[in-house]
Amino acid sequence: MSKPAHRSFADDLRGRDDAALAALLAARPDLLSPVPPDISALAARANSTPSISRALDSLNQWELEVLELMACLEEPVSLEDVEIYTGIPSSSVVSHLYRLCLIYRDEGTYRIPRGVRDTFGPELCGLGQRLGSRIEKIDLKKAPEASQELLKKLTWGPSRGSVKDVKNPGPGLQWLLDQAILVIADSHHVMLPAEHAIALRGDKVHREYHSVKPLLIGESVKDADRAGAHEAAAFLMWVEDLLEAWSREPGSALRSGGMSIRELKRVAQLLGVTEACAAFVAESAFAIGLISIDLDDRIMPTSAYDLWLARTPVERWREIAAHWLITSRAAGLCAPKEGKGVAPLGPELDRAAAPGLRALTLELLATHTDLAPTLDSLIELVAWNRPRRAKHLQAEFVEWTVREAHWLGITGRGAFTSFARQLIADEEPTLLASQLPPLIDHVLLQGDHTAIAPGPLYPEIFREISFMAEVESRGTATVFRFSEKSLRHALDVGYDAEKIEAFIKRVSKTEVPQSLTYQIHDIAKRYGRLRVGSVHSYLRCDDEAILAEAMQDKRLVALELRRLAPTVIISPAPLEEVLETLRSHGYAPAAEGRDGMTTLTSPSVKRSKSRPRPPRLIGDYSLPTPELLTAALRALRTGEHVSTQQRTLPQLAKTPRTTASETLRFLQEMSGSGGSLWIGYADTDGGLTHRIIEPMAIAAGYVTGFDQLSGEIKRFAISRISGVAAIDQ
Repeated sequence: MSKPAHRSFADDLRGRDDAALAALLAARPDLLSPVPPDISALAARANSTPSISRALDSLNQWELEVLELMACLEEPVSLEDVEIYTGIPSSSVVSHLYRLCLIYRDEGTYRIPRGVRDTFGPELCGLGQRLGSRIEKIDLKKAPEASQELLKKLTWGPSRGSVKDVKNPGPGLQWLLDQAILVIADSHHVMLPAEHAIALRGDKVHREYHSVKPLLIGESVKDADRAGAHEAAAFLMWVEDLLEAWSREPGSALRSGGMSIRELKRVAQLLGVTEACAAFVAESAFAIGLISIDLDDRIMPTSAYDLWLARTPVERWREIAAHWLITSRAAGLCAPKEGKGVAPLGPELDRAAAPGLRALTLELLATHTDLAPTLDSLIELVAWNRPRRAKHLQAEFVEWTVREAHWLGITGRGAFTSFARQLIADEEPTLLASQLPPLIDHVLLQGDHTAIAPGPLYPEIFREISFMAEVESRGTATVFRFSEKSLRHALDVGYDAEKIEAFIKRVSKTEVPQSLTYQIHDIAKRYGRLRVGSVHSYLRCDDEAILAEAMQDKRLVALELRRLAPTVIISPAPLEEVLETLRSHGYAPAAEGRDGMTTLTSPSVKRSKSRPRPPRLIGDYSLPTPELLTAALRALRTGEHVSTQQRTLPQLAKTPRTTASETLRFLQEMSGSGGSLWIGYADTDGGLTHRIIEPMAIAAGYVTGFDQLSGEIKRFAISRISGVAAIDQ
């Protein structure tokens, strides 16, 4: 007598109500891309290896172990079977696996879809093939010692062992073959069947089960918000410093894309941070389109940078941090602990697992208020939550996330900040605004020619003061130093003594030291008296004494100066070299153009002519909206209804034919009744198509109705309807 067929996976899906299907589609959003036409198509997609692999990636270690156990047991599997093998209540886990369609019901028991088994692959949990028959209890008391040693090697996997020739086995192997504990796989391999292996394991599939998630351990932190706000302010400062530097002198990019190693080292030195941090700062600016790589391989800010500067610090921080949450780029690859790093801003930084692991790490941090967990405990907890996700880089991803969260101020002293919780909830980070110091418009001048900004300056003031003073240190306060070199730079870009002095008086809340005023006017007085042009270069000065001094200065021997006239000296060195050498030895030359006028170094900043091209985002499917779920369910039910009608109504295989009067009568009778009609309809190309519609209204030669094929309400010209036939509901 033939064995009755068991319930199919598609039948199980058809038996689920709308709430269960909506839960499935919400948990596995890849099933909606695109929306399946009917339940059969949904079952096929849910049983495909790519979709199942994504679903398996979402399981924690306990859920994965239960599913592996069920896949190793003989079908059908009951909840009682699972709890007998695990010794742990498992109903909630089994229900979750059923909700995800990783198992399905068959008369009170469960079966595993073929796609799940295919995705797991052969020898799951180190078990070999099943014999498919009952086995006797294995008694190894009389087994030779060699047989017992061989079984110890095979019991927990791998299930196959190699031999030179199965026809001439040793005594230990021969005993196991005689007792049918091992079976011959081929001429050089023997196998321990799954039933025997499970029995030898003590009726276990896994050595142990991890039903309890690990705990985060660490230190209690009370001032996370204040520390995080300090880091957030510092990060904004790094971004501004980097982009201002690239405004004046664009960075160098590789022809293959990305930042060169030399440029990365230069940026790290400029910001006073590690190369890993420098790469992350550049990547953060790149992600929101603040920088671009031009066709001539130069890295420059875009016009979006100027708009970004005009926003409040909180708005600037939120834009950077929000993009970091979703980006698929892993900046940590730029400076790994071992091996060669990937170029920042390059095309090789995308990792599909990055957004998911980052989100999970932050979610776990956010659930523990005022706790700075140890990295090891956090890595262990992430591994328990997502054991299959990016195994080879999972620990590194967690470490990079923790490190980058610290740089951004998402965490303060290792603990999650309250304004980071607002960010994750897609709320305005108002709590950050109360922690960040306000922008200021003044500095405090000191007698040693330094100016202290006791807070973040407005961008326009910071930019202007940077033309005439060098940044000596950055932190809670910024220290600028006015020096002969920095003041000469201000003169080079077009300032004169009066403008420099007026600006300093305007922004300083303390009195300008008299010595600084003297220095400004002294440098301005000497500036430009000596002129340098191109011969390669020439020096021109109305004061013959200055030229005489230069000719006798042994420090200028490398310039190979030669006097042409009492007021003119020439040099074979390039103009830039002559200017730099003279300035480094206390002279104050000005560059001169062909017209004899002083050539100023323009203070205008450089901007990329290329449009901002933020990196693309790759990653998991986004969660479906309630509206999409509702529409998808309607389409699935409609498609299933159409498929059922086509299968169960063979008389509709032929296009219905009715007269015009019969057609109109049918339409009028069915209009608004909720019933369905099968119609033949001529399309615009003259071809005849089949439709199932629910007539709703008739007017002006058209019937308006719900088209079950497309799931939309449409209008059909009655003149194009070749015939109609009623469908029994």
